[in-house]
Amino acid sequence: MTRPNTPDRINADGSKTITTKRACNGCGQLLGDITDAEMALAIAGQSLPDVRRECPTCAQTAPEPACRPMRIVAGDATCLALKCDHELTTGEYCDEVAEQVICGTHSDITNGSEIVRAEPWPCKHSKAVTA
Repeated sequence: MTRPNTPDRINADGSKTITTKRACNGCGQLLGDITDAEMALAIAGQSLPDVRRECPTCAQTAPEPACRPMRIVAGDATCLALKCDHELTTGEYCDEVAEQVICGTHSDITNGSEIVRAEPWPCKHSKAVTA
C-alpha cells in the first residue's frame, strides 16, 4: 500500500494547512499521510500499528504486524443508517444489526472506513496485541 503524501499548503490568509504524516516505527522516515483508522486509534489514546513493512529501509526486517481486535456493527446499510422499518432492539439498532469483533490488522478496510473483507477474531495470522 502506497500512502498519499499531501504537501503543506499556504492558504490565502497566510495560514498553513498541513496533513498529519506517519513515520516508520523503526527508522523514523516519513511514509506519507496518516490513515483514518490510525487517526481514530490516536484520538482514542491507543497505540498505532507498526508500519515498518511500508518503509523502504525497514521492510525487509520488519516483523509480521500483530493482530488487533476491532469491535464493529454489521448489517444492512439501511439498518446501520437507522433508515429501516425493522423493530429496534435494546440499543440504537434494529434486530438485523449485530456487534462483531474482527481483526483490524488483517481485514481490508478502505480509507472511508468501509470494511471490504473482515477477518474473524481471534485471528489465525499472528498473536494478538494486548490492550
